[in-house]
Amino acid sequence: MTLAEPVYITTTTGANMLLARQGMQLDKNMLITFERRNVAKITIVSDTPDASPKDGGVGIVPKKPQPAPVPMAAPTAAAPPQEKPKPQPEKNFVPVKSVVDEKLKEEAVESVKQLFDCFSSKDGMNKTTAYRCVNDVNNVVDDLLSTLQADPTGLVHINDLKSYDEYTYHHSLSVSILSIATGRELGLDSGTLQRLGRCAMMHDIGKQLLPFSIIGKRGKLTDEEFLAVKNHPVLGAATLKKYAVGDNELWNGIMFHHERTDGSGYPKGLKGKDIPLFSKIISVADVYDAITSFRPYRSPMLPSDAFEIIRRDIGKAFEFDIVKAFFSKLEIYPLNTIVELSDGRLGMVVECGQAHRLRPVIRIWGSTELVDLVEPINQKIEIVSVMSPSDLPSGYEIG
Repeated sequence: MTLAEPVYITTTTGANMLLARQGMQLDKNMLITFERRNVAKITIVSDTPDASPKDGGVGIVPKKPQPAPVPMAAPTAAAPPQEKPKPQPEKNFVPVKSVVDEKLKEEAVESVKQLFDCFSSKDGMNKTTAYRCVNDVNNVVDDLLSTLQADPTGLVHINDLKSYDEYTYHHSLSVSILSIATGRELGLDSGTLQRLGRCAMMHDIGKQLLPFSIIGKRGKLTDEEFLAVKNHPVLGAATLKKYAVGDNELWNGIMFHHERTDGSGYPKGLKGKDIPLFSKIISVADVYDAITSFRPYRSPMLPSDAFEIIRRDIGKAFEFDIVKAFFSKLEIYPLNTIVELSDGRLGMVVECGQAHRLRPVIRIWGSTELVDLVEPINQKIEIVSVMSPSDLPSGYEIG
């Protein structure tokens, strides 16, 4: 099922907040979310129009029937209606600091796009063209490395790199940044970090050689389609080798980034020490960015949930030292991140210590109230979504 209209919920302040975007394909988890948030109905695209509504193929799917409410005794005197407090605008709101400036981000995404287009071209492709495209990527990686090394904290976050459009290119950029940051924590020298960043930037280049009907498919892949997708690391490495781009370090880093520590990965089923270091690093960054990004067929996962998924796979898919280095350099909830809490309130991260990065201190929007999620009194309060300023509902204007 695909949403024909966006879904909004009403917060405790009475404001409307976006829960799911139009065009999103629904799955079991999203339906559970609707149930938990008491969504009364959703509108989906239907192949066969309903008989009752004249909506041109849009059907109304009601929530499962609820038991009738139990009548309550009438009050002796009508209580005057109480107005819900309106959240005050944030007059001094400062957005989350970007990892890279907008110009460098645009240059990086464009260089990745040109590289992928170059290798998927059916005509005009030669070693000279390939070299020029790869050289542009090398220059961008050099700039990214310089930017990250100039930060004394070495911490990165990638919320500002998320994009609903051109996901493949933004994903490649994010994986490159995360891989470089992880490599720095592991003590790799600048030359190795540059090669790691380039390898990470190209890790999915083989997908450009697959039919768009498979890569862009919203529904579940068939067994044959899934086998084709699993071949993308081999296709990418073989194509780069064909045009004499890179060396064994680059080709193997790309070819084996879907291998798993326990040998259950692909394409070769390598185990532990047999998997190249570049592949091990890229694997963690690849999974984290993929599951925390918006896709047309699902909502992004919370950074804290992604952390738990990756942590549980230590020893199976990932090595402990790699995961430890990865998360030690990742700001899960950076300062000034706008979040929604499980009690319906919106707030902004104002403090996040290294020891409690999954449970930061939140200042409730438009007030001075602080909610420290580490405190026992707040143990039942969770962060349920991360929002951008553009997603704020009415009543939460930034001053």
